[in-house]
Amino acid sequence: MKHNFIVALTIGTLITSFGCGPDPVTRASNEPWSTKQNSVRSLNDEGLPPMRPTGAMVVHGETVRANALNILREALDSLDPRIRANAIESMRYAPREDLSYAIRFGLGDENRGVRFVSTMLIGETELCDNAILLEPLLLDQSQSVQAAAMYSLYRCGEKVNLNPIAEMLTSDDPELRGNAALILGRMGNPSAISLVRAASHEEMAGILPIRRRLINLQLSEALVLLGEKDEIQVIRAAIFSAATEAEVTALACQIVGRLHDVTVLPTLESLASDNTPNRQPDEVKLVAATAVAEIAPHRMPTDIVLRYSSSQEPRLRAQCAVALGTQGNQLSLGPLTLLLKDRDPLVQIAAAGAILRIDNADSVAEMY
Repeated sequence: MKHNFIVALTIGTLITSFGCGPDPVTRASNEPWSTKQNSVRSLNDEGLPPMRPTGAMVVHGETVRANALNILREALDSLDPRIRANAIESMRYAPREDLSYAIRFGLGDENRGVRFVSTMLIGETELCDNAILLEPLLLDQSQSVQAAAMYSLYRCGEKVNLNPIAEMLTSDDPELRGNAALILGRMGNPSAISLVRAASHEEMAGILPIRRRLINLQLSEALVLLGEKDEIQVIRAAIFSAATEAEVTALACQIVGRLHDVTVLPTLESLASDNTPNRQPDEVKLVAATAVAEIAPHRMPTDIVLRYSSSQEPRLRAQCAVALGTQGNQLSLGPLTLLLKDRDPLVQIAAAGAILRIDNADSVAEMY
């Protein structure tokens, strides 16, 4: 059974939704993405199964990083807003001048999801020399982008009126409510606790119960970030959701990973392993493994994660790359180099971001 996860956008995560959908977008180039000479094209374009690593492979860090940067730069011209958004997000690990260029490029994008990612990154990475570009976005047609502009201005030391974000918390739009919670939590101002807690009791018309659970998890994460440490129990409990609510389990794993909740490490290891009594969907296993890497990189089950580098499912290959990048082991440069040649552009971008994340200048990696 396949699970098509719809997980709310959070910075640092593979972006599969949020505002990157059917907006009509035109770009300057009419070429399909990833056709330029420096792009690492797939060796599997004829429908062959993905390559499985065999033997040892020597990987020179500087060359691999240059290839990764080229892929991300080219991806900025993609016709697909998901590709552009993920490329900009992955640039957070690039040299500052490359990151700054990508952000400036994305701030003027026609797609609200791309603008949101770019706007958030200014505050997340403290590229405050770009803060002057945020003022017009306070009037953006997307309220999520407006909230992101407020967040980044706040992180850059500007005084910000939180009232508009407080109103967003009561919106019937789940995307907007989730993003408002994310932003208030990351602002870290305890005065927002009452606003977030009140939002958790607000009704939301016309949404599925599982979607409501996902939003409430985001609200719980915000409360933890604002100082309500007991709220972590709600998130821990969600890890044990029913099999029919795998999306809830996956988001709970992501959150405890971001919060570096050591208490749940054994649970995450069990979910990521092959020994759990109730077999989890592959997506959950990989998200759990990524959360382990966030908390204790040396305990991530690398052998299990690497299996998915040759999966038939692009989303699993992409999440494999994210997990390897999160772990940060230089030995992962080998398999990541192969994923950089994947036939799917989102996998290429995930691999490129992972390569840039691994702190390596010019090393030799061994691939098994």
